[in-house]
Amino acid sequence: MGNDEVLDAVFSLIFEPLEAVTKSGKEMNCADGRVRQCFPVLAAWIADHAENETLHGLKRMSCAKCEVPLERLGLDAREAHQTRDYQMYASVTQQYLDTGDEQLAASLSAVGVKMDRNVFAGLSRVVVPLLFKPDILHNVYLGLFKHLMQWIEDFLKKHDRQDLFDEVWKSLPPYPGFFVPKKAYREVTQWQGKEMRNLGRCILGVLASALRRPTLAQQGPFRNALRCVRALVDFSLMAQYQSHTPETLRYMEQYLEAFHRYKGVFQEFRRSKKTREDADANDEQLRLELQRELKDAGPVTAAERRRRLDANRAQRANKREEILRSQSHFNFIKLHLLVHYCSHVRQFGNIPMYSTDIGELAHKVQIKEGYRHSNKNDASRQILDFYGRVHAVSMRLLTLRTLQAGALDSDELSGDAERRFLDGTGRYRPPMGQIQAEGARPRRLLKARCANVGNFEQLSLSLNIPVDRIFEELVKYSRRSLKDDERLPEDAERLGGMPIEQFGQLEIPVHAFQEIDVYEMHHARTTGERSFRNGASRNDWVWVAVGTTKEYGVLRGQLPGKLRGLFKVRNKVADGESVHRLAAVQLLQVQTNSGHIGDSHGLVKVSTRRQTSEKDGFWIVDITTISGMAHLIPEGEGQWLVNNRIDLRTFNEIY
Repeated sequence: MGNDEVLDAVFSLIFEPLEAVTKSGKEMNCADGRVRQCFPVLAAWIADHAENETLHGLKRMSCAKCEVPLERLGLDAREAHQTRDYQMYASVTQQYLDTGDEQLAASLSAVGVKMDRNVFAGLSRVVVPLLFKPDILHNVYLGLFKHLMQWIEDFLKKHDRQDLFDEVWKSLPPYPGFFVPKKAYREVTQWQGKEMRNLGRCILGVLASALRRPTLAQQGPFRNALRCVRALVDFSLMAQYQSHTPETLRYMEQYLEAFHRYKGVFQEFRRSKKTREDADANDEQLRLELQRELKDAGPVTAAERRRRLDANRAQRANKREEILRSQSHFNFIKLHLLVHYCSHVRQFGNIPMYSTDIGELAHKVQIKEGYRHSNKNDASRQILDFYGRVHAVSMRLLTLRTLQAGALDSDELSGDAERRFLDGTGRYRPPMGQIQAEGARPRRLLKARCANVGNFEQLSLSLNIPVDRIFEELVKYSRRSLKDDERLPEDAERLGGMPIEQFGQLEIPVHAFQEIDVYEMHHARTTGERSFRNGASRNDWVWVAVGTTKEYGVLRGQLPGKLRGLFKVRNKVADGESVHRLAAVQLLQVQTNSGHIGDSHGLVKVSTRRQTSEKDGFWIVDITTISGMAHLIPEGEGQWLVNNRIDLRTFNEIY
């Protein structure tokens, strides 16, 4: 029995029970307590493209959903093609087997169909072309991004920017969920899904920084390269949305059209093996022709010989580039599959719930984590036990949190300051029991208390900031942010006598994108001059609200700053004691574009402050004004690009 027969037999065995229940139905308990006759129907088959080709009986580089010709795969984002009719293919195949008419086989081959049986054909109530689902993991991250990086590497090599790209790549700062590169890009030998997701979050900013200050001849290619990369990155981000509107779908279509419009800048790097062989053969032929010309010409002067060699070298280079460009193309299947993303959303909803990411993550949680925690002897049983325990404990914790939320009473907690929750404006919000119902933000927390720091003199030494400068900013903070009866004393002696505590970490709850009651925790760290985990010191970038939402362009009243210190000040007042949780930050300023995104790369530029007043940018602010961590990409001395593609929330807010 051949491979095709084995595959057919296996899937027939798998679908046999489903086929029976699809026809006759099955009684099932519904959520409302009623019993209904249900007819489950196969609606999706989540797999990478190579597996879809095999299961649908298609030739290589054929779309499972439409009959796009091979030569049209990468030409246009708006071109529509005939939807596949697998029932008709099965009928034609049967006619060919009965008659042996080669024209029937040719008609199937013309649309990319092999004579192998489609394993989904004949299933009741199944629309086979709709089983195909977009796959972000294999199609975008492990597909297009890998292709894109090959083009970018060749592009950087051509313009002598590889070293600068690697330098920026190694200097990327930390961010929640982002794995900071420890090697230069060219030193990484293995790129998997996690690494490619990481790359998608920073590649636009790194490339924009590496292509800064172009020559006059480089301006056009650099601008088009950035626009092409920007369009693909933006398309991939928008494809990850959990919910869509007609406007977001229109954006996706525009991004895809922009990618096709500018992808020509990389066409010379889309060379196949045959194209390279043709270019090498032509180069060798021109070289031999020059040797024959020199031999036939007899003795020539050294100057004439150099002139002919230079002319021949230029001719060979131009001809080689012409061959590479004329025979290079973008007709590969993973580029075409992007055309079906928007139509899929309109028919079935968001894309991530159908991606193979689900299976990959489940495999990691259910298998890999269990194996890692086993003693590697008879690991199968230990893996199952480990997952069972983790799953049971997770369910119990969710139950306990739900019960706790329902039992808590707001009046009972109103006097407990440590259990109140603040939103971004500093107003009190309901306690934890009501967060899910009212969408309140959990409070920010100071953690990692530092020992041996109890006054401002010790804090000054720890932060390496003069104590007079700290007092100056404390007074400004007090006048700017506190009521008259809550303000801090303004004389240095009284300020110096107040007890303080220093901390090394600020836990910031950040509302997850397109989620109602889910918060992501940003752990912003500051170690001053001290090392972090036996490495270099770490002082993270954070967003600080310092103005109205109409200021600083798309930054909407926020500026990025480096977290220099965290401390708590206790001030004795008439009716007791007030506690101020403060942060020392080194604020940046927006560039001359006033916070508007760049035309080519769509990023905002910021820099160190250069004004006479507040020239060092050192501020003291309340921790409630810090909304989360920022991700900045260095662009030369004292300049950075705000990476607004680092996550979906930032992409949606800073655009």
